[in-house]
Amino acid sequence: MIIDMHVHTAKGGYDSMLTIPQLIAEAEMKGIGGVCLTEHIYVWSRKALQSFTANHSVALIGGMEIETDMGHIVVLGLDRYISGIHKASNLRRIADEVGGFLIAVHPFRRYFEPQDFGIKPKRSWSEVIADALDLPILGLVDEIEVLNGGCTERENLLALEVAKRLGMRGTGGSDAHSEHGIGYFATVFEREIRGERELIAELKAGCFYPAKRLPSGEIIPYANEAPLG
Repeated sequence: MIIDMHVHTAKGGYDSMLTIPQLIAEAEMKGIGGVCLTEHIYVWSRKALQSFTANHSVALIGGMEIETDMGHIVVLGLDRYISGIHKASNLRRIADEVGGFLIAVHPFRRYFEPQDFGIKPKRSWSEVIADALDLPILGLVDEIEVLNGGCTERENLLALEVAKRLGMRGTGGSDAHSEHGIGYFATVFEREIRGERELIAELKAGCFYPAKRLPSGEIIPYANEAPLG
């Protein structure tokens, strides 16, 4: 089953134009089986999402993207925003209490800009990886997003390499704010998923892999990409 693990709608962010009807229509057309709604500091009610899912082939699953003191983290398993979870350590503790799951999303966005603009010296690819592995956020999350529609190829490749070094599988999500990017990057699961608890269980079991969806509809696993540098 293909799930786009990172999508924003107009309900949860000023920078998104995407409506639920548009989202469902686009996902159905592309054969995307599920979409995780990762709104900023907003969680869709489980009842509302179950209602949508009951009437369509696309499963809508609620999540939340939190801007923490260590970076952006998608949390699954919370039904509301809780004061203090902008601190990553608090978010980790609360996620553990409810049996949730944490994903560091676009962890290396703009990571290369200082050297690209001459502010920092160029580093070798091995040096880049070594520096990236020291990011504190990586020790707090369960997974890393290795495919993000708003990141460059180099940023995604770095996330993939870091995930491999940490023994993580990596997730994929479009980070779409309109219907155009939905499902371009996604996560493929072995089993059918129709709700939040099922999604968390499959993530914890490691029964998934990140993938690209080509315009033809072909799904390409994102696991053996050649490193840069």
